[in-house]
Amino acid sequence: MTVAPVRPDPDHHRSSTPLADAVRELDPRPAPAGSMEHLPGGRGRPVVGHTLQFVRDARGLVARMRRAHGSSFRVTMFGHPVLIAGHPDHVKRILVDPEKDFSSRLGWHHAIGELFARGLMLRDFDEHRLHRRIMQIAFRAEAMRGYLDAMNPRIERGLEAWQGSARLLFYPRIKQLTLDLAAEVFLGMPLGKEADALNRAFVDSVQASIAIVKKPVPPFSYWRGMKGRRLLEDFFRAQIPARRERDGADMFTQLCQATTEEGERFTDQEIVDHMIFLLMAAHDTTTSSITTLVYSLAEHPEWQERLRAECAALGSDHLVWEDRGRLVETEWAFKEALRMYPPVPFIGRRAVREVDLGDGVALPRNAGISVCSLVTHFLPELWSDPARFDPERFSLERAEDRRHSHAYYPFGGGAHMCLGMHFAYLQVKAILHQLLARYRIHLDGDGPVEIVPIPIPKPRHGLPVRLERAD
Repeated sequence: MTVAPVRPDPDHHRSSTPLADAVRELDPRPAPAGSMEHLPGGRGRPVVGHTLQFVRDARGLVARMRRAHGSSFRVTMFGHPVLIAGHPDHVKRILVDPEKDFSSRLGWHHAIGELFARGLMLRDFDEHRLHRRIMQIAFRAEAMRGYLDAMNPRIERGLEAWQGSARLLFYPRIKQLTLDLAAEVFLGMPLGKEADALNRAFVDSVQASIAIVKKPVPPFSYWRGMKGRRLLEDFFRAQIPARRERDGADMFTQLCQATTEEGERFTDQEIVDHMIFLLMAAHDTTTSSITTLVYSLAEHPEWQERLRAECAALGSDHLVWEDRGRLVETEWAFKEALRMYPPVPFIGRRAVREVDLGDGVALPRNAGISVCSLVTHFLPELWSDPARFDPERFSLERAEDRRHSHAYYPFGGGAHMCLGMHFAYLQVKAILHQLLARYRIHLDGDGPVEIVPIPIPKPRHGLPVRLERAD
């Protein structure tokens, strides 16, 4: 396979443009506290700022700050000021970034800079564009069609294994299934005995992103995350030599085989970095999204029945490629779950120069930014009764998501729009098609379900459900 030229170098393909050089010269630490005092918001509590509130109740924190200060405001996180950008005009300016004013790599550095080092989200500008171009081979239509064919029988086996479990914890069970599916389509292999260890490594790495102490000191969460990172590196690196020598349609083998016109390849480290990030994104965010959708359908059984009828009308046991666009109301419901529980609710950026966003929001060089869909997705000026689960808001007649180009962005936007967005829609539709054909799903907990929004939304107690055979 030949791709656009990408030349390996000791600094992992970083572009040598003046802009990229300027980004690398920035201090990894965000701007000092006093540099953003002019923005609405506050410093929070002495020393800790808003950090503890963020970790304990991020949704509540941003809701309170929005009511007090508007849709874009300043908080203090991990000792530094951060602009929480929720106003759709500000969101558009930051995510589209026509002047290349904002670094994604530096924006995510504090949270995941070591844990998911040099993944696609941690690359900027020309370097990001070149790496993204190669990664796109995994998501072309012909590849996606093959993924669906590969996923359907594995979904069937996975869901059939739930039979006889009148009560189960939905989140860990669906997480195992999505990891199996990601291994099938991106690795071209079952995980077998390594599955539990790899799943634990991903869980620990993601959870470590919100560790208050970012030092690998046992037994704390950041240490567990870095230990998980090393396990994942070892797993992928061990397989690279064999995959460089054989053919395969899976993403892992394709990255190992990819060459430029000059015959150059990705380095082993670059392949490892991309595969860790890709596999995490392909199963963790999808697990979150389908869990919040199933939770919403269990809370609103009338919608569960509507979607069951829509899936049944396709007249097939599995979702087939030609029918993927016919699940219209299923897509509405999925979009609504993503609106209410966005899989990446805080998107990190850093200003590489002084920037004026308008409305009095002038940012200094090196300002920390977090684009926040938990604000934008609940603005009453954009969404009618935003706290209510209402999939019809995505119908053509209402189209509330089109009231502003950046009213809705569960998969990010601009050059960093999630590469696997269409794969996520396809996978969720394929799973839901079979799930609703087999089971009616009822909540089975003793109290209200709490969805913890960070680092990736998930139910605090695993979402206990009761399954009833649908037939």
